[in-house]
Amino acid sequence: MSFRTLPVIDFKQAFHKESKSRFLQELRYALIEVGFFILVNFDQYGPSEQDFIDIEKQSAEFFALPTELKEDIAMVNSPHFLGYTAVGNEITGGIVDQREQIDLATELPAPSKELPIFNQLEGPNQWPSKEALPEFRKVVTNYIQKMTELSNYMKDLVEEAIGLPKHELDSFFKENQQYKMKLISYPEISEDYEHNNNEELNQGVGAHRDNTFMTFIYQCIEVDGSLQVENFEGQWIPVNKIPNSLVVNVGQLLESITNGVCKATIHRVVSPKKGSGRRLSIPFFQNVHTNAYQRTLANFPSEVIQLRDKRDKLITKWGINVGFQFEPELSKYPAGVSVFKNRIKSHQDVAARWYPQILQDVLTEYESTKN
Repeated sequence: MSFRTLPVIDFKQAFHKESKSRFLQELRYALIEVGFFILVNFDQYGPSEQDFIDIEKQSAEFFALPTELKEDIAMVNSPHFLGYTAVGNEITGGIVDQREQIDLATELPAPSKELPIFNQLEGPNQWPSKEALPEFRKVVTNYIQKMTELSNYMKDLVEEAIGLPKHELDSFFKENQQYKMKLISYPEISEDYEHNNNEELNQGVGAHRDNTFMTFIYQCIEVDGSLQVENFEGQWIPVNKIPNSLVVNVGQLLESITNGVCKATIHRVVSPKKGSGRRLSIPFFQNVHTNAYQRTLANFPSEVIQLRDKRDKLITKWGINVGFQFEPELSKYPAGVSVFKNRIKSHQDVAARWYPQILQDVLTEYESTKN
């Protein structure tokens, strides 16, 4: 039987001899048999309670800015897909998402134009004006730094949990790796939309799997039942908020790198119902080197392979309604290729401005999958 709840994992257990073995067992279960878990007690190794308070405050203040100030840093201005996106400007599964957001990242200069085009995924941020939000850049930069440290700890613990040699995953990352994050506001749906049961207008973000290594979600303001994970029997499992926790999920790149041992699980956000208020969420995306190719990881213990194969046999009514995504083919192409194509498909206004021919190629390839 597939999972009915998400495991809750105490991060501090990883750093005590008497609890380390239990921690690794719980993490192994979460990575292989669920693909999602809730992480608690990590404040000494990542964001503190005060860091969460600060980033939530800056998020709320950003979304409260006048529209023209947010549009000054619209994503369409950035060839690196960084900046503000208004409600209705992102597409998942062919349907418009009902969310307002700003994409941010580790601050890096624009890459050389001599590099393959998918390297343009990295580059400098667009920041709101210091006059409007004097603390915004400092707080966001601090949060990215703290989350980078925590996610790097987790990378090493993932190796241990699934039985890989130490530092086996390091080659998929580079020095000064750019990690990304979003501040997202999901508005409640109006009464008219609710009565019409309009699926498109109930979609905060459509069913998908993250094209990342791992994702760490801080649910600032959570509306019960909005974030949902699909178990392997096709049932949607709601994820409610635990204070000072992070919801962590396996991304497609980690699944690909581990030859399917770790599972990237489908999830979605349903728009908050009228009267419940907006949902405010801050996902942090742990990425890999855009130029990383697949290496054959053949050092898994036999019991790990058995767990993977047993899980796969249980997958029945899973993924029926998920939208199409370009999946990593790291044996053929660098990691950045699938990520770039998915950004092109999701943010077509940005692609039309900066990559018009690639947009046409991606849409043609996308349409061919429907035939």
